[in-house]
Amino acid sequence: MAQNQQPIFQTKPQEQFVQIPINIERDSSTTRMNQTGNTNRKPNHWPTITISIIFVIIGQSIAKLLENFYYDQINRSEYNENRQNDGVWTQSLLQTVGFPLLLLPFIIFITKNKRNHHQQPPITSDSIHVKSLAVIYICIGIIMAVQGRLAAMGKLEIPFGIFTLIYTTQLFFTPIFAAFINKIKFNRWVVISVILAIITGALTLSSSFGGEPDEAEENYARGSWAALFAGICFALLLCNIQNVFDSYIFKRTESTNKKPSFASVFEVIIFSSLVATIISVVGLLIAGEQHELKREMNGFSKGKGSYVMAMVGQAVSWQVYWVGIVGLVYSVSSVLSNVISVITWPIVSVLVVIFFNFMDDEFDAFKGVALVTAVLSAAAYFFRLHKENRMAN
Repeated sequence: MAQNQQPIFQTKPQEQFVQIPINIERDSSTTRMNQTGNTNRKPNHWPTITISIIFVIIGQSIAKLLENFYYDQINRSEYNENRQNDGVWTQSLLQTVGFPLLLLPFIIFITKNKRNHHQQPPITSDSIHVKSLAVIYICIGIIMAVQGRLAAMGKLEIPFGIFTLIYTTQLFFTPIFAAFINKIKFNRWVVISVILAIITGALTLSSSFGGEPDEAEENYARGSWAALFAGICFALLLCNIQNVFDSYIFKRTESTNKKPSFASVFEVIIFSSLVATIISVVGLLIAGEQHELKREMNGFSKGKGSYVMAMVGQAVSWQVYWVGIVGLVYSVSSVLSNVISVITWPIVSVLVVIFFNFMDDEFDAFKGVALVTAVLSAAAYFFRLHKENRMAN
């Protein structure tokens, strides 16, 4: 790579490990910062990036559809003001409680990594940064739980269009946090991508939501603050995850002359989700939502079986989403991860129109333009990555 070229985020070209299937690895030199504060981006990450994006789209789309189905079937319109926020801890819990599903792929990746580097201990046995990582995973877990709870509450307090507009502000905060926490600098293509992603998020304001409050339930002050801080928490979450990779996991593997494995993605999700799940369970019990779960199941319009499937489906889908989101942070950066998460919203919006018959919800010009700007946002970021990879070869 030419010395005057300063890529967006990370690493030197990698000579091996081009394929994703079982052994996704990344050069240990990815953690070395150049003089601009950016990490060098290696080429040949397209399989990992592509699969991560697919996971984000599939996971978020199914989770949101099932969330709409859940609220549509519990007859939430019959709730009074005292039950306004019923289920917010439950929704927060569903975003993380499925983490045990990742244990099997985590073990497979570790076993594969150990077999390829049998002369070195597996990544989980290294104790250099164990205490620091434990503290950071606890912090990330707290942020995950708080973010999930605030987002769930915000959607039940204000019209979904207003919530979407405010929640889109996460794309303002992620670059700011990335610049300070991750020492990232931006070029024009990344800036264009972020701007287009913000437009995409804002254009989904015409979307409908099954749990949207009626006029008597609306609380603009509380809902707006919840949406804003949920967005801030999500931006902070992504940047802290990137900091874990850059400052701890990649340095840890570098000290043992090993190449970081995709197992580190599962490591981050599993330990952080464990903390978030504990917090959400405690919050659920304190709020007494465990009593509401049985009532909801008995009153679910489609029956108890459908209720269980909707809840389990959400838990599984959110784990697919998290693998994609954290995988993008691992492969590229927190900024691209946030961009992909937001530009998936129009897809969810269109699917809601197709699968649900919410009042006044249709495929309008806003949704059409949002799909276009979503494609342009992704194209701008990928064009920069393509240029970077080409110049690195």
